[in-house]
Amino acid sequence: MISSTLLYIGPGLGAGTIVLVLVILGIIVLSVGMILWIPIKNFFKKLRGKKS
Repeated sequence: MISSTLLYIGPGLGAGTIVLVLVILGIIVLSVGMILWIPIKNFFKKLRGKKS
């Protein structure tokens, strides 16, 4: 049986884990956003060019 002391995560390790997960999620979101930014920018640039 696993002792409850082995399951304890201290405040330093817990906060570090939360920050690490948030950073990784932020990197993923920003990467997808940057990949999609250029096609979206070019699409709106074409729309503006056709109207004028």
